[in-house]
Amino acid sequence: MQPDLLSQLKDIQTPENIGNWPLAWGWWVIIAVCCVLITIALIATYLFLKKRKAKNQALKLLRQLEPEQNPIQTVQTINNVLKRVMLAYCPRDEVANLTGEKWSFWLNSIGNENTHINQEFMQLAYKSDCSPEQASEYLTQVQNWINKNLPLSSQQYSTSISNGKGEQHV
Repeated sequence: MQPDLLSQLKDIQTPENIGNWPLAWGWWVIIAVCCVLITIALIATYLFLKKRKAKNQALKLLRQLEPEQNPIQTVQTINNVLKRVMLAYCPRDEVANLTGEKWSFWLNSIGNENTHINQEFMQLAYKSDCSPEQASEYLTQVQNWINKNLPLSSQQYSTSISNGKGEQHV
């Protein structure tokens, strides 16, 4: 009699499952590239927010002003905020000594062509009388100037340096 062939068969042994670790070198490259890209994005976001922080704070301060109640104080505050925000973006020795016509000329020379601050409004802080309408218009012009021009581009900044060279005091 012939032995039973089926009884001689043993169970099929399956190979071990292939594990996820260690990863192939290609996956490590992809992970490293993703980490670098995420780091670059985080740093860029941080620098973007840091660069615009002074602008946002200045606009917040300007939004809180009410020209109708005390126009002279409003105009003085506008001048102070404008000077402080420009000190945040430009070197102190270039901005701090500018007043009056030089300050107005300097701001309008580094600003975009469609943003202009009237020189007469900048002089209101040094006068004894000022109407609420003038203070309100000055506030609008300064807010528009800050929105459109800050932070300064490299071209605007180079313009400010070239305009300021003849204005330096010894």
